[in-house]
Amino acid sequence: MNHPDNPTLTYHEVDGLLYPNLQISNEATTDQQPMGKFGRLALNYLRNHHSQRFQILQMEGNLMMKMHQVEQEALERMEQLTDQLLRLQPMPQTDDTLERTRHLNQIKATAQELVINDIILKPR
Repeated sequence: MNHPDNPTLTYHEVDGLLYPNLQISNEATTDQQPMGKFGRLALNYLRNHHSQRFQILQMEGNLMMKMHQVEQEALERMEQLTDQLLRLQPMPQTDDTLERTRHLNQIKATAQELVINDIILKPR
């Protein structure tokens, strides 16, 4: 539905009110994909520390695509680092589930810290 004051925008009606159909990126499917933890961290970092780059990506329609790429890169790196750290510090040979869980959580926390520093806190 087009609004008579602005024929270039399309609108959809919800409970008698018109809302503009806005798209953040050049691909609607990218906007609809849920963003994970690392993508949200990268988005907030870019918005708060590199606002000019954030605005450029937003105007070009590439912001969400870039954040999904960051998310994917971070998840892959998390997996690689977790495997490497487990080889360096193998799981303890014990039946104590809490100790094994504690060890794995410590390794994941270390991997996450590395991913945040190497991938997330980097301007795109």
